[in-house]
Amino acid sequence: MISRQTVLAILTTSALAFSIGASPAHSAGLAAAAVETTELPNDDDPDRGLRQDIKTALRSDPALRDAHVAVAARDGQVRLAGVVASEEQRHRAQQVAMAVTGVREVDNGLEIVGR
Repeated sequence: MISRQTVLAILTTSALAFSIGASPAHSAGLAAAAVETTELPNDDDPDRGLRQDIKTALRSDPALRDAHVAVAARDGQVRLAGVVASEEQRHRAQQVAMAVTGVREVDNGLEIVGR
C-alpha cells in the first residue's frame, strides 16, 4: 500500500524537478528516487537519527540552499539522491554528509540540472 508520505514525496519531487527545468522523463526518474528514499516512521530504526542529522546539516549549509536532496542511510552507508544546480553543489553535499558523525561512506546519486 502506498502511504500518504510516499505520494507527497513523489508529487513534491516531480514539482521541484519541473520547476528547475527537468524533462518529464528526468522527473519520473527523480520521483522513483524519492520513493526509494522515503522513510517510514519507525522509532526502532537506528538509522533514523543519522538521516535526520544529515538532512539538518544539508539544510544548514548556505551553499546548498537551492539543492533538493533525499537521504537514505543504513549502518553508516549513506545514499544521496535528488537534484542540484552545479557540480560544486554536488561535491559540497557529499562533503557535508561525510562530516556527520556516524557516516562511513556516501554514495552520491545527485544529478546536476542546469537552469
